[in-house]
Parts: sequence; structure tokens; C-alpha cells
Amino acid sequence: MADARDEAQRIMQNLVREQCYLLMLRPADNPPTDFPRSQDELRVDHHAYLVDLERRGLLFAAGPCRDGEGWVRGTGILMVRAPNRAEAQKLADEEPYTKAGFRTVEIVPWQRNEGVTSLNLRLADGVLELDNRRWRLSPAD
Repeated sequence: MADARDEAQRIMQNLVREQCYLLMLRPADNPPTDFPRSQDELRVDHHAYLVDLERRGLLFAAGPCRDGEGWVRGTGILMVRAPNRAEAQKLADEEPYTKAGFRTVEIVPWQRNEGVTSLNLRLADGVLELDNRRWRLSPAD
């Protein structure tokens, strides 16, 4: 038993942890009814916000919650890199749908302990980077 405990402690001490936060976006219970901008304009702002986070290296992943049947509109997850909860909250507060009152955000701390990241794929820019080499991506068709 002591051998397993010692091994478990050794494993935990050697993990390289990256502090991240899950920003769980959900539709607000009482969204504004007199918002001066269209949903299309908010969608453009939301996309620009995600691209900015991606380019700054803060966005680990993002996307809507959906399954084979579709999705619940306005429900999604942003996985962001932030040194602490206060910084994650700042990122959440600036998300355009949330800032406009159409979404609420639940912040869940998450540490990435295992996994492999060996390339940088910037989807918004159409760029693949690997070991200081860069390729511009284009659609196959």
C-alpha cells in the first residue's frame, strides 16, 4: 500500500499543470427585449471575440453544445487559459452575448494535467504551425 501511495505522490508532483477554466454559457432567463442591435450583429461580435482570444493564446477550445439531434441555442462552452478565477471572470464578462444580457456564465476551474499539444492550428487564420514552421491552409474544394 505504501508503495502505491509513494508512486501516486510522485506522479502528482511531476504533472505539468495548466490552469484553465470552462466558461459554460447558457441562455439567460430574462434576456433583453429592447436590445438595439440584431442577433446577426451579436454573432459577428461573438466570432470576433473568439478569434481575438484565439490569437492571444487564451482560447483552448470553444463550441456549441449539440448532439446528433441539434443543439440548445445559446448553450456552449469556452475553455480558456487564465491564471486565476478573476481573470477568467473578466474574459466571461466580455463575451458579447453575455455582456448584452442574452447569456449567463458558470465558471468551472479545470487543470489540464495530461495530454499532448504538439501543433498550433489557428482556424480563424487558416494557419498550421509546427516547430517554428508555418503553413497556410486552404479549403480542398
